[in-house]
Amino acid sequence: MTATVSRAPHPALAAWAALREHAGGRGTLITLVRADGGSSKSVGANLALAADGRSYGSVTIGGCADGRALAVAEQVLHTGARELLTLPLSEEDALALGLGCAGDVELLVERVGHDPADPTPAAFAAAELALERGVRGVLVTPLNGAGGTLFVDEDGARAGSTGGAVRDRHAAALADAALQRGDAGTGLRDAGGEQWLVQLLTPTRTVLVVGATEIAAALCAVVAPLGWRAVLIDPRDALLAEPRFAMATERHAALPAEAIAERLGSGSVAVVVVAHDYKIELPVLRLALRSGASYVGMLGSRKRAAGVRALLAEEGLTEAELARLRAPIGLPIGAQGAAEIAVSIVGELIATWRGATDPIPRAGA
Repeated sequence: MTATVSRAPHPALAAWAALREHAGGRGTLITLVRADGGSSKSVGANLALAADGRSYGSVTIGGCADGRALAVAEQVLHTGARELLTLPLSEEDALALGLGCAGDVELLVERVGHDPADPTPAAFAAAELALERGVRGVLVTPLNGAGGTLFVDEDGARAGSTGGAVRDRHAAALADAALQRGDAGTGLRDAGGEQWLVQLLTPTRTVLVVGATEIAAALCAVVAPLGWRAVLIDPRDALLAEPRFAMATERHAALPAEAIAERLGSGSVAVVVVAHDYKIELPVLRLALRSGASYVGMLGSRKRAAGVRALLAEEGLTEAELARLRAPIGLPIGAQGAAEIAVSIVGELIATWRGATDPIPRAGA
């Protein structure tokens, strides 16, 4: 059995993806560039307006701001002239937008997909493909003058344009800097006498769960609200079909070591082994500990974990590779039962991905 839940697009690409699917990629994009007052919305969040008046995307601009922004978007749809729109917000508007208090919201409104030479769709399409491959990338868009977006991924591939070689050099330099800075690289930046919107896109976190067990079912349920992908792998087809595993994003009846082999190149991937079976554990750990996966954990006692490390050492794994193994798995919070163990595992994943290494000291570790 192979079951898959459809993959939601990255939030920065959701509006464009919906526009492409429902309106042939032709419409107007409204992108949040700046929000005073402590916005709960992220810079780069957007919505799309199609020619038939339908709107798409993961962001809703509420209250009076909704009508004002969409009215400008309709004008841009017909004129093609980009607008950098600043909306002063009342307390009521700010509440609708998720702001802590009244302030200004700055929005970039631009038409996309009407001109065959428009470089923005190519940049967005390349960004989608990169994220599907587990590769980070950056979208860079000038706020003033002629439009266009350049996408640069961490492998150096580029797509789209910001309107000329000089501009593209500035955009590429901003993208490289954002990739180096990580999350801090997203926002407004100055370069070449212009202001730019820089958006770092990180692949959706993926948890490869090896072993169809009660803990695996609980883990998939805890992962789902976080927006991560839970990929459950077990060779037993009938077991995977059980309703308790319905929260898994994907379910694959296959030999786990073979199934994970092509998924391990990205730092956005974690491997969680809860099979409690040497025949499954050892081949998976041998691959995972030598891969680019950012987290590798295994369920088991300290004694069992020591035994697994010894077996892997006999197979030639180095001390550095073995040191990557989180076993016993999860934060040491005294978790009991499948649900609590799942929470402890997710807590350790968050700590790893946020850079908070060993936030709770492990006694005797």
